[in-house]
Amino acid sequence: MTPKRGHAWRAIRNSPGIQISIYFLAFALLIGLYTYIFHSFYPVLEDHTISWSHALLFVVESMTTVGYTDIPPFVNDLTILLAIQIMISGVIMIFIVVPLLLAPFLTTMLAPTPPRATPHVLSNHTVVFGYDELTRSVIDSLTISDHDIVIVEEDKAAALEIATLYRRRAYVIWGEYTDPGTWQAAHIASAGFIVISKEERQTANIILGIRKMAMGKIISVIDKISFDRYLRYAGADYVLSPKDSTGRILARHAVLNPAGDTVQEIPGLDRITININHTPDNGIRLINIPVIAGCSAQGKNLRELRLFETYGIIVLFLWKEGTFVAEPGDDVIVDDTTSLFLFGRAEAIVQAITTEFCAKGLKDTRAVIAGFGDVGKAAYQELLQAGATATVIDSGPYDLQDQIVGNAEDEQVLKDTRIESAQFCIVALNNDDVNIFTTLMARNINPNIRILARANEPASVDKLYRAGADYVALLPMIGGQIIGRIILADTVTILLDLPNGDIVVMKQVARNDAMTIKWFIRKAPGIRIIGIESVSRTIVAPLPEEVLQKDDSVIAVGNTEQLKRFIRLL
Repeated sequence: MTPKRGHAWRAIRNSPGIQISIYFLAFALLIGLYTYIFHSFYPVLEDHTISWSHALLFVVESMTTVGYTDIPPFVNDLTILLAIQIMISGVIMIFIVVPLLLAPFLTTMLAPTPPRATPHVLSNHTVVFGYDELTRSVIDSLTISDHDIVIVEEDKAAALEIATLYRRRAYVIWGEYTDPGTWQAAHIASAGFIVISKEERQTANIILGIRKMAMGKIISVIDKISFDRYLRYAGADYVLSPKDSTGRILARHAVLNPAGDTVQEIPGLDRITININHTPDNGIRLINIPVIAGCSAQGKNLRELRLFETYGIIVLFLWKEGTFVAEPGDDVIVDDTTSLFLFGRAEAIVQAITTEFCAKGLKDTRAVIAGFGDVGKAAYQELLQAGATATVIDSGPYDLQDQIVGNAEDEQVLKDTRIESAQFCIVALNNDDVNIFTTLMARNINPNIRILARANEPASVDKLYRAGADYVALLPMIGGQIIGRIILADTVTILLDLPNGDIVVMKQVARNDAMTIKWFIRKAPGIRIIGIESVSRTIVAPLPEEVLQKDDSVIAVGNTEQLKRFIRLL
């Protein structure tokens, strides 16, 4: 019997509804008991008869303290004591028990609850499982289009907060990730894309559950690149590792990889990479070029370089000593603290790289890589492909030609890598605090070194720059931007997300009527049209009088609101 009593007691303790029911039952029984006592003893004590209804009325009025409509006469001290007892019991039940028991229950019942479903049926939308910095970046990337987004969050408090934050930009559903009811509420069957940013085992569980009903593409975000094949086998169409992408981006801010990218499944990737070992085409490219010490361009300003006059390319943006410059002037000096964004025909960019920026001959270029996780490994492979050498620091031993086993925060360990003579330092550890301190030490040991750092949290980006980093890659933002490219491929091709909030996009003209760039800019103020590409022509920095025609691919720069108008106009 004891175990059963224990179960019953736990059920009562864990259920506010049962507790409230017991309270009202006890209150009713107490009223009934006092009514019986008063009806039985009043005639004896006061020598007057009293009906059951009058006895009940007296007890209820006494216990609820609402006042008496018709108080029965009594003079006996025992009757007075009984009336006082009834009043005290009522005060205890109403003014003590109710606040302790009933008020918290009512507060819980009346608390705002996040929605369990969207207000109407959706189709061709994007469903996002889990909310973190990466999925926040995905949502921000999608805001340049009129694209419906559903965020699924299983934590009630978090779902309520997200619903308040994205009231106008996304639908939020509160429900368990693996619950078929949640999938139905999010309209998984009619979704265009499903993005899952959770731990790999939970991600696999979700994919296996929705795969048969999902007609759209499933995008899985993984922490470890080694899990790629398992999630593809589970049914993911895309398996993305922000760490791998971040490592490659960090390396490309150090040297230009002559092999270019081999993975072409990301829309727009072919427009921001180049392969200088093969004959390039004449398509427009936007390439980030780090300036290598000793190259022909070093020490010249942009006016002296004459890139547009000589090669027909322009410098759209640049990084200079850790600062992003959205509209660089002609007087900006190009040196090894500079990273340029070159825009123009692929063939012309290759000519400029080989002539001005010393893309070859990197045998003497050496980098120090702090951390050999997925980010560090990707950066290491990219550097080796470019012909540079790298010394790795990691606490675990690896089968590498040049590695120092130790802690990157140790000054002696950094000096053992010969960091004083290295041109680059890639800080790629999985701890932002360690990355910040390692950056401080590297900058103090070698004031002239170019430092490229990884960050996990947005709050760490500014700290890393202040610690001495020349470029910081925010890992979740990079992952979110890649996913945004995939989802929006049929609407617009995103080429580059800029640190100042602007985005570089390419959009094909669908209108039949011809329009000039001047007219277009007047209709979408703030937009910069920087290029036009079609089967018959390629134009860099077109003049305002240039006419846009159907099927032209237009490359433009603008913020989210400006690009929304740009997309609608085309």
